[in-house]
Amino acid sequence: MSGTQSKSYYGQGYFNGGDYQAYEASAPFAKSNFRELKRRLSAIQSSGTLLELGCAYGYFLDEARSEWKVRGVDISAHAIQQAATRYGGAVTQGDFLELDFAETQYDWIVMWDVIEHLDQPQAYLDKCFKLLRPNGHIALTTGDVTSPAAQLMGKRWRLLTPPSHLTFFSAEGMRRLLEKAGLRWERRGTAGYRRSMSFALFRLMGKNMYDSMSQHAPRLMRWLDTRSFYVDLGDIMFVVAQKPQTN
Repeated sequence: MSGTQSKSYYGQGYFNGGDYQAYEASAPFAKSNFRELKRRLSAIQSSGTLLELGCAYGYFLDEARSEWKVRGVDISAHAIQQAATRYGGAVTQGDFLELDFAETQYDWIVMWDVIEHLDQPQAYLDKCFKLLRPNGHIALTTGDVTSPAAQLMGKRWRLLTPPSHLTFFSAEGMRRLLEKAGLRWERRGTAGYRRSMSFALFRLMGKNMYDSMSQHAPRLMRWLDTRSFYVDLGDIMFVVAQKPQTN
């Protein structure tokens, strides 16, 4: 997908009835997930500057700003409009590859479930390398095509959702991409998520059936909005890499 196509695709409909049933309504659960990611980063380096690529409505920035000076970027004009109500000029709409940044200014660059949406992941990582300070880190989450869950589900794997997800990775493939960008592979784990029951139902039923059920049983659907569960199928990898100190 080109930058122009991406700007169109990631409009309001993407966050409300597209990949997400209702992104704003899921904020409490999203922030719970982001607090755990923040905890993992803090254990490595808990001060300095942080840039989030694909910041959407800014929910991770809400959690991270207590420890880092934050900035966010997203291709979606709709998402940045929401985030700007809290962050103003600290969030920018546009294609990361086309935006100007001062080099070697960030201690962290993070991409949470973002890199699979990119048609040029290597170019993004190359630019991230330039923007990181020496000893700075990049952290990301993305699907692992070699995980048992992905292998078991095959073509029915939950993350095979083009045109939203364009690129898929194994842990070894991700390592090679990071090392090609000049980054040193540091650690890998898995990432679990807390989801609302209504979101799970939306993904299982599809938008049309979900909308129909919402019309016929609104009280039930509102109740499901408030109920959540935690799941870690082991098919989302959490990766940290570091920019080496220059001599």
